Amino acid sequence: MTPLGESRETSWQQLLSMKPVSFSDSLQFPCSLRLLDSWIPEQSECTRPNAIALKVASEAIQDAGWIDAEQLRSSRFACVIGTSKGPLDEYHCEGHPFPNRDSPLPFDSLWPSGPLTHVRSHFGMTGPCLCPVSACATGLDAVLRAVRLIEQGDCDFALAGSVDASVNPFVLHSYRRLGILATPGLPSASSCKPFDQDRSGFVIGEGGAMFLMMRDDLPEFPPEKCYAHWRGGVSYNDPVGLTQLDLKGTTLKRLLPDLLKQAALLPEQIDLLHLHGTGTASNDLVEATAIESAFGDPANQPWSTASKGAHGHALGAAGSIELAWLLLSLRDGIIPPVTNLENLDSNCPIRPVLSRPKQVPLKNGLKLSLGFGGHQIGTIFSRGNRPAMMKPV
Repeated sequence: MTPLGESRETSWQQLLSMKPVSFSDSLQFPCSLRLLDSWIPEQSECTRPNAIALKVASEAIQDAGWIDAEQLRSSRFACVIGTSKGPLDEYHCEGHPFPNRDSPLPFDSLWPSGPLTHVRSHFGMTGPCLCPVSACATGLDAVLRAVRLIEQGDCDFALAGSVDASVNPFVLHSYRRLGILATPGLPSASSCKPFDQDRSGFVIGEGGAMFLMMRDDLPEFPPEKCYAHWRGGVSYNDPVGLTQLDLKGTTLKRLLPDLLKQAALLPEQIDLLHLHGTGTASNDLVEATAIESAFGDPANQPWSTASKGAHGHALGAAGSIELAWLLLSLRDGIIPPVTNLENLDSNCPIRPVLSRPKQVPLKNGLKLSLGFGGHQIGTIFSRGNRPAMMKPV
């Protein structure tokens, strides 16, 4: 679920159409792209992140088509759902804290683990549960941790992903002071310009995505339902600062070769890079420099894309939403362009898809996520057997 659409396929179709969303702009929340309230059930009964989590989890389970209630309650079924923070809206009302507010919400819904608890309780899940909080790398971290639970034998199946709903005055004012939001006064759907020479920052989005993961050596593994196969994942840390990046990209330059080695793939075997692409000067330059270091000159690189210009930076949900785009690209053989990129910064040596979706055979895709606090995560997936659905528009 993203500001582009309330489901997987509607969001994907909207991203490929390159038509900007307009209903999300708000005078109350500039530099943001919000979900429609009508898309989110249960908001009177639980927090916004919890409601989003249950909806996207339910869609993932329904789409998988092979899971029943008994399997979900099995001790061999893990649940790994993260977010970047608790529901800040519960602490804020029209610019002022709630005075002596009696909330009908349970106390545990105010923690970052609230979405995990809500989903786990709804489905009666009894297996291993984790709630990673890794800033803007949380979504990819959740998937990586779920894979590790399967690999170390703690479970056979996992529901993994992340959600976030941080279009909030606290967050907006903080990020404005940090100087990382896009130039105010521009339409939110066109002001984030990753890797563009005129970029000025990002807009904040919200939403979520989740994935059903399982060992592929189980009798019940359905090849025709498989979007992609896990090839490798690496999580490293850039120790320079809370919000700063090492401008030489030292950690990321180490991560990418190590990730390729773990996946037993050569650089030329990667067909697609889905980049973090925040539209901030430091992130874009560091990411592009590391890509050139690992893959060589742009002419020899895989195609690159980045999607935050279309749906905003979903913070804790960014990694999972953007991983979903990568898997859908692998499924359909279509790469969406870098949204709003018109004039590539000459200091960003990447090979971006521009102007319109590109149809190309895809086998292996790499996703990068970076987060405040130094979190840097990369994963590689190979195409599964899901039949393609979308065609270029």
